[in-house]
Amino acid sequence: MRRVLLVSYYAPPRPGVATTRTRQLIRYLPEFGWSVTVLTARLPGADPTIVQSEYVNLPGALKRAVGLGAASAHETLGIAPAARGTRRTFRQAAVAWGYRLTSYPDAQVGWFIPGRNAVRAALGVERFDAILSSSPPFTTDLMIASVAPQIPWVADYRDLWADSDAYASRVRRRFDRWLERWTLARVCAATTISEPMADVMRSHRPGLPVDVIPNGFDAAEWQDIPFETEDRTTFLYAGQLFGGRRDPRPLFRVLRQLIDAGDVSGDEVRVDVYSALEPWLQEAIAEARLDDVVRVRGVVPRDEVLRAERRADRLLVLLWEGANAEGIVTGKLFEYFGAGRRILAIGGPSRSAVDDLLRETGTGTRAMTDTELRREVLEAITEHRRGAVARTQGERVEAFSASEMARRFAGVLDRVSAV
Repeated sequence: MRRVLLVSYYAPPRPGVATTRTRQLIRYLPEFGWSVTVLTARLPGADPTIVQSEYVNLPGALKRAVGLGAASAHETLGIAPAARGTRRTFRQAAVAWGYRLTSYPDAQVGWFIPGRNAVRAALGVERFDAILSSSPPFTTDLMIASVAPQIPWVADYRDLWADSDAYASRVRRRFDRWLERWTLARVCAATTISEPMADVMRSHRPGLPVDVIPNGFDAAEWQDIPFETEDRTTFLYAGQLFGGRRDPRPLFRVLRQLIDAGDVSGDEVRVDVYSALEPWLQEAIAEARLDDVVRVRGVVPRDEVLRAERRADRLLVLLWEGANAEGIVTGKLFEYFGAGRRILAIGGPSRSAVDDLLRETGTGTRAMTDTELRREVLEAITEHRRGAVARTQGERVEAFSASEMARRFAGVLDRVSAV
């Protein structure tokens, strides 16, 4: 059996949907001839077989050095983070710039030196046939590139780097683009989750093999979770909201209109948001007068989220617009495939890779306007009233299983290691 060194900041049991891809590769790559050794940053509770390096939380260390302690800079200064689309105050801007300067290229920059040393040590002690990196954080790629490994390296991009539209600074984008090109010059092949994202990566290194390998769902996670139904029609969102870039307010607006018109009772509908309660979200709920309808559940154990997803009437995907947004596909979409409940995507660019996936799997639809969203909401409520909450499991989602994802990765690793 060949051996791959999988370098990823997100490894189990680190929380977050980004860990899912690593967890599934650990479990299923051996079925296709690849033994996996994982290298990650210090991670209490990790399996003993996972190699851990030291890790310095650089932004946190600098905060402590200037006397901020464990509190966030916003808390210390008594200010709220700026909501998406609003003008920052001077103090909000100062906090943002302080974060950028201490977190380049990302918040995990403190992993660079100990992580690089750990990669070099692992390659010096054991024989591997290939390296597979998973990013972001892109500090991961810089660590490996600086080691200049003498074995094939496949870089897996779950998100774009320099071409992400998350940056406000052209200067930063210019530096990121240079670093990305320098990094890609050292890889043998790359993978990413959608064809639009692959096209962007190919533009930075023409001739680089870039394979599209979507995320997957693990059917084994769902075997002991029954299908149940809530007492109200339930719309569920699980994941980060990125300060309102993933925006549930169109749903709030439509629900308010339906309740005011008497088409729906506030007692028969609920929105469960499994995410942190941010000030802008609290204000949006109050503005829509949906305090009795919307519940912000916070960040909870994964098993609890999975069970809630199987009880929901609709699972929400919130898309945003911006440069290269058509290629963004949240990992939660594939978790939703495993849940077997219909998916309702809201907003986003006129063209999205999410459309192709929903159409190919028959698992849901996307609402671009209030009229379309109103129709989808009423359909879900009507189904619930009839006791006929839809399920979506079937053969059409099997192409997005975790095993299939691992098989595709094994194919790429086979190819580069045979050269």
